[in-house]
Amino acid sequence: MTDVTTPAPGTRALVLGGGGVAGIAWELGVLSALQDAGVDLDAADLVVGSSAGSVVGTFVRAGAVQQAYDQQHAAVPTTYEEPVPIDGDDFQQRIGAVLDGATSDQDARARLGRLAQRTTTGQTDDQRAATFAETLPSTEWPPKPLAVTAIDATDGTFRVLTAADGVPLARAVAASCSVPLVWSPVTIEGRPYVDGGMRSATNADVAAGYERVLVIACGPEGPSPLGPWLDVAVEELRAAGSSVEVVIADSTSQQAFGTNSLSLSTQAPAADAGRTQGTAVAEGIAAFWA
Repeated sequence: MTDVTTPAPGTRALVLGGGGVAGIAWELGVLSALQDAGVDLDAADLVVGSSAGSVVGTFVRAGAVQQAYDQQHAAVPTTYEEPVPIDGDDFQQRIGAVLDGATSDQDARARLGRLAQRTTTGQTDDQRAATFAETLPSTEWPPKPLAVTAIDATDGTFRVLTAADGVPLARAVAASCSVPLVWSPVTIEGRPYVDGGMRSATNADVAAGYERVLVIACGPEGPSPLGPWLDVAVEELRAAGSSVEVVIADSTSQQAFGTNSLSLSTQAPAADAGRTQGTAVAEGIAAFWA
C-alpha cells in the first residue's frame, strides 16, 4: 500500500522524474523528439512531476516543450544560483546515517526532512520561488491536471500538490526541487517542504488507475527505505492493469549529466543526449501512446 491520493483516473498519464538542471534539459530533449514523432503530450490526462520533472511538467502543460528545449542551448537571464558542488559519497553517507533505524518509509522521510532543515545557506525559499516564477512558462496552474510532488520536512508526509490545493505554482515547484543538504526547505502553508524526489525519483505510483503510463526517468532507482522505487511502482501499476512504458536515461545521457547535475553547464549536452535517445525510442512510444 502507498500513501498517495491521486486525481481521478483517466486514460494516459505522463510521469516525469527528478534529475537536477541536467535532468530538466534531458527530459526536454526526449519529449521534443517524441513530439516530432507525433506523440501528443497534451493528450495526457495527468502529468506528474517530481523535482526536475515538476519544471518540465509545466512546459508540457503550456505546450512549450520545443521552446524550452531550444532555451537549453541559449543562455537566458536567470537568478538561479548554482549550489556548491556536493560530495556524492558524503551525501549518501549522511543520509544513510540519519535513516538508520527508521521504522517506516514516512519515518525515514521525516528523519531526512529534519536533517534538511539544518541547511540555512544560499538563497531563501522566497528567492528560489521567485527564480522559478521567472523560469516557468506561467505562474498559474494549467487548466489540465498537473501534479507536483513534495515531502513535508516535519513529519515525512508525501504530498501530491495540484491546482486544487491553492499553493502558488512557483512555490510548489520550488518545494519539489528543494534537494536536502543542498537547499533549505520551502515553506508551504507554514510548514517546511523538501524535494518530492526523495521519496522516489519518479513517484510513478501517483499514476495508479491510468490505462497507459509513460515514465521518463533520469536514471535507474535502487531499493530505498523512503518509498516505492521505480521497479516496485511499475510492478504495482502493471498488476493493477495499467500498461507502462519506461524511458530511462542511457549511459550516454548519464555521461552528459556530468559530475554536477545542478550546473547550468549541463544543459546543452544533456538536452542533445535526450534528443538523441528520444529519437531512438520515438516510434515505439508513439505506438504505445496512441
